[in-house]
Amino acid sequence: MKKLFLLAAFICSLLTVQTSNAQNPITTLEHAGATSVYYGQNSLVDAYNASVKGDYLYLSTGYFTAPEAIAKGVKIIGAGHFPDSLSVAKRTTLLSGLTIGAGADSLLLEGLYISGDVNYAADISINYVRVFRCRLVSALFNSSSATASKNYCSYEECFIDGALNFSNYGVNLLVKHNILGGLICTSMYCSTILNINGFALIDGNVIINIAGDWASFYNIISSKVINNIIFAANPFNSCTGNFINNNLFVSKSFDSGNNSFNINYTGVAQTNIFVNQTGNTINYTHDYHLKSPTTYLGTDATQIGLYGGTTPFKDKGLPSNPQVITKTIGTQTDANGNLLINFSVKAQDN
Repeated sequence: MKKLFLLAAFICSLLTVQTSNAQNPITTLEHAGATSVYYGQNSLVDAYNASVKGDYLYLSTGYFTAPEAIAKGVKIIGAGHFPDSLSVAKRTTLLSGLTIGAGADSLLLEGLYISGDVNYAADISINYVRVFRCRLVSALFNSSSATASKNYCSYEECFIDGALNFSNYGVNLLVKHNILGGLICTSMYCSTILNINGFALIDGNVIINIAGDWASFYNIISSKVINNIIFAANPFNSCTGNFINNNLFVSKSFDSGNNSFNINYTGVAQTNIFVNQTGNTINYTHDYHLKSPTTYLGTDATQIGLYGGTTPFKDKGLPSNPQVITKTIGTQTDANGNLLINFSVKAQDN
């Protein structure tokens, strides 16, 4: 029932856009069973200012100004970050990075193209932030003490150009089914995933950077690194006490450090891994399905990489809310003043 209600609100908003200004982005705020629609590039800011914790903010395609900081546990859901996310709609783009501040516990960011970094406020504890099916540059926790820990945070099914720096304070972190480039970095932070001080699950990611002498993983402690595909020649630096199992490495020989290292696949040529992938940067036209999915099995006996496990990566990065796939809107009304409108809608299974 909730999905039907949200879909109705979305279609009404889409109709308004189609019949008034096709270039006008919209944000639909759902609060306590009622919806409010905001228009224009600043619509996300306006809707966010009117929201409270637990509200849903649904963004159309188009370009949006981001709030100065996100300090509420709201759910911000766009139309996807692929340039061709749908046959009807293109992606939802935030024109800058995001700052996540105090009060943002249980924040969800989904289906967004974020034109910059996701930065968490320094010296503040922020928990249960989920970034799901988004494109972003990098993420930085900015924690300097245990009182500023970011716990139970996750990055899932994202395209990440740079690094995930967890700043050593945060437990029960999840990094799953992402494609990570790791090529946008400073001299200090050229590793792809770094500074995790225990209890993280890094599962089924594709890490395509080679980054010279920089490691894919730096200062990762007492965590699980499983089912990943890793291009770097020297994947690990200053990593101890980890379970490193069922990963695929392009490199044949490297120092795995003081870690448990079992059932990994080493020395696999890059050209033999994916159906269609070249180079070392993220590309929307590439196909990251395995050429041999039954050869490289993960810890749960499904394939390693993006498409393993019980909740595999979703092609095209579609968000979990229902999507309009096709639409037909007449150019004029008939003699009775009726306008022909026809929509094809697809519900999402995950």
